[in-house]
Amino acid sequence: MEANQKTVKIIMDEKEMTVPDGITILEAAQRNAVHIPTLCHHPALSNWGGCRMCVVEVDGSPKLAASCVMPVRDGMEVVTHNERILESRRTVLEFLFAERNHNCMFCPQSGDCELQTLAYELGMDHLTMSFSFNAFPTDVTNEYMSIDHNRCILCGRCVRACAEIAGTRVLSFHNRGPRNLVGLDLHASRESSTCYGCGVCLQVCPTGAITNRYRTHYAVKGHAKDWKAKESLCAECGLLCPTTSHVHDQTLVKVEGKLSQDKERPDRGQLCYKGRFEVLKSGGKRLVHPLVKGKDGTWREESWDRALGLVAEQLKTIRRTAGAESLFGLASSALSNEELLQFRDLMAKGCSAGHVGSLDGEHFKAVSKAWELKGEPLKEATWKMIPQADFILLLGADPYQTQPIVSTLVRRAILERGVPVAIAGDGEHLPPYASFQFSVKDEALTLFIKTFRAEAAGKKASQKGKGSAKSEEGAESGIPKGSRKAFNDMVSAFVRSTRPLIVVGEAVTGLKSPSAFQDAVKLALSKGLESGKVLRLMVLKPYGNSAGAWKLGLSANGGSKAQASWKAGLICLGHPKDLGSKALAELGTPDFLGVISPYFPETLADRAQVVLPKPLGLESAGTYTSVDGWETGTVEKVLDPPEGVKGSWETLSALAEQIGFRQKFKTWEELSQKAQKAIKSWKPA
Repeated sequence: MEANQKTVKIIMDEKEMTVPDGITILEAAQRNAVHIPTLCHHPALSNWGGCRMCVVEVDGSPKLAASCVMPVRDGMEVVTHNERILESRRTVLEFLFAERNHNCMFCPQSGDCELQTLAYELGMDHLTMSFSFNAFPTDVTNEYMSIDHNRCILCGRCVRACAEIAGTRVLSFHNRGPRNLVGLDLHASRESSTCYGCGVCLQVCPTGAITNRYRTHYAVKGHAKDWKAKESLCAECGLLCPTTSHVHDQTLVKVEGKLSQDKERPDRGQLCYKGRFEVLKSGGKRLVHPLVKGKDGTWREESWDRALGLVAEQLKTIRRTAGAESLFGLASSALSNEELLQFRDLMAKGCSAGHVGSLDGEHFKAVSKAWELKGEPLKEATWKMIPQADFILLLGADPYQTQPIVSTLVRRAILERGVPVAIAGDGEHLPPYASFQFSVKDEALTLFIKTFRAEAAGKKASQKGKGSAKSEEGAESGIPKGSRKAFNDMVSAFVRSTRPLIVVGEAVTGLKSPSAFQDAVKLALSKGLESGKVLRLMVLKPYGNSAGAWKLGLSANGGSKAQASWKAGLICLGHPKDLGSKALAELGTPDFLGVISPYFPETLADRAQVVLPKPLGLESAGTYTSVDGWETGTVEKVLDPPEGVKGSWETLSALAEQIGFRQKFKTWEELSQKAQKAIKSWKPA
């Protein structure tokens, strides 16, 4: 309670309490450890007062009041429990059970259901009224979630969460009376709707109406009280979203966001489909023992000492015979800063490798050459600036695939503030309701951005009376045919804006020529800098810790020998999508290749000789740098790795010792401090 906040005195269950003026009876009760049951209420959502489960008696009135919407006032007398109140709550609960199919024995949410918990609490072991429900449809068209309308109590939590937290407004009430249900868009299925699959509706659902299609068999194995909740951060895409992971028998049961009405984070604690569902998937055949390929091409299990010795021996031998320039090291940008730094030092200093980079290092080439176009280091815009932007331009970006929360924030900006959004690219999952959409192939983006910049400068000059020149549409300008007017309107909207934000994706940073990205930076510079020398442009990077990898020097930015000269190398993987990376697809067949990976690397099996297991990201602690490079957060260890799997620190330290390289850090804590210092002191080269 704030010192200057006005307070009132109320009497609740014959006890006097001093509470802040303006809060509800329910909030006052919760602050004073008085239990009032609820169903439609959720602390992260607006108050609704629909279920009437939280009714209380106020000042002896014969009419019970919903405590979640009734504000306190000075001198108010409240009774939270008596026979009349309990009877009212039981009656409401019976009607809810009778209205639809709530057979707990066959519900996947049994044991973790608020409706079921209330039935136990109020002693409802049978119904005193007949069932009145009709069959409702079940939607299982989505990969991640199913909707069973037969188990819905119409509490409205999901509808409010979709609007207030996700900001997408996909869910709403459809039909009326006994046919009322929660639907998507205009009676669309989950898969065909504009739903982004973030799962915030699933998290707030108090029953089994919306269920997770992954790990559902664990939802009925025991009760939620048997689960262990561990707080951490999600490292999937670099937004470092706070999470609560629920673990049972060393199995990840579910992951939830830390929802809140606090707007310190624009996402208000929601997660995306990656952080909530993708982490529950298996990335392939899990490695639990080192594997060595025999002369006949078959893989066999080997001891850690022999496998590590073989890797060290091969790297030293080929360095001695072919030179250190023939060695290479590649690391996934999904690894923690500590793993990346230790791997970099091992390969660059311990082996003197000719090339040490990340799997997404090619994207850093374009980015690194543009940060000092103004003659001084610039700071990249943060994703948290999206709610303040008055014009958003997406260039070659597909945020739904890379940073899904960014996609929801852009959509919210359109729906809630009417912000003009322009999209240029060839992505499949574009934010709906954008003001301007241009289908531009990757190879044409360079011309499109160049034309945009030229015309924006021309319009700005014409406003000052200096005249302007217009480009023709077509291949020479990058403007799609028939889009001249829309292009002009987009440029005009950009020129009028005062706080625009340009969002650049992989289609631009992955181009061979850096000129497209440089023109995008110059376009952002034309609108001036935010305070703190912040450029009005952010880069959607391929991995959750790409910013950390690039700042630690793991990039393909110059100095690397041609791949044809690579004779031996070590690759450290950390994410299932690593095996589909362009860097590995273009990798030749070196004389020796060692791989450190949580899963068996199928696409490298024909080229690798030794495979060493490592923990998953959830099985080890480490620090990660946000996608915009503004902050670094610690991802906690949620699960224990399988027996026999060594931590990355232990594996890389053992390799360093066998190679004869003396590391400058003796403990993981020292390594972590060094990594954080290196990231904080990073400046564009």
